[in-house]
Amino acid sequence: MTNARLFFWGARSLYLGPTLGLSPHRNAVAVLCAGLDTPFEVAVSARLPEAGYEPYRTLLIPPNTLHHLRANGACMAFLYLDAQSSDYDRLRASEARPGPGPTSGLAGEDAYLTALRRLRDGTAWRDAQLEIAAALGLAVPERLDQRVAKAIRRLSDDPAGKHPLAELAARAGLSSSRFLHVFKGATGVPLRRYRLWSRMGAAVRGMAQGLSLTEAALGAGFANSAHFSAAFREMFGMPPSGLVQASLRIEESATGAPAVARQRPEQE
Repeated sequence: MTNARLFFWGARSLYLGPTLGLSPHRNAVAVLCAGLDTPFEVAVSARLPEAGYEPYRTLLIPPNTLHHLRANGACMAFLYLDAQSSDYDRLRASEARPGPGPTSGLAGEDAYLTALRRLRDGTAWRDAQLEIAAALGLAVPERLDQRVAKAIRRLSDDPAGKHPLAELAARAGLSSSRFLHVFKGATGVPLRRYRLWSRMGAAVRGMAQGLSLTEAALGAGFANSAHFSAAFREMFGMPPSGLVQASLRIEESATGAPAVARQRPEQE
């Protein structure tokens, strides 16, 4: 069985591993599902399991869409994308069979699945990012605007800090409105959403390193563990304990720097 791994990539995250056996649920973000070796099945109606399931190789599920899938233990990939991101807009536009609900017929599907298999089989995350971005047509600037890179670094180094817009803009030598425009152009998401992704990632990494739920939540800037749990469940459709129980390996790359792998300590 493939070990579960979670990759952070700016305002994106990628889960690679077996399904977590979730009941029908919604995500506040969009999720691109992919079966690496075999098709997975998605309920025709998440409210009526007896209506049956349909097979897919990839499926893009819009935000806040009730869904249920099964993969019988096969390796899956779930790419989580912010609903306000340019990534999501690009993927929606590339679907061969667009519509208001989940869509399939992903342009670049074969190349995407190949990149995922290579990542599973040992390709470095830094290299895999480029392959995935190329396959899906995601925006990856060759060189991140240094004014934005410095702001991202501050958010990453001190996720619990307030970092008000006026301060970030002043450090970048820009007006607040201009900074917001430049930031979204470079990252693909608004500053407010990027801040949430950054804090979410910091909290998950803290838990993977052995911190308690409360310690991880406070260290990442959430008001308390309940606030973090609610935000996590809203975004990913499950409690944060579900990821920790999967003994995840966490990897990240926020600004194009090499990913840093962190292994969750063994349970006693």
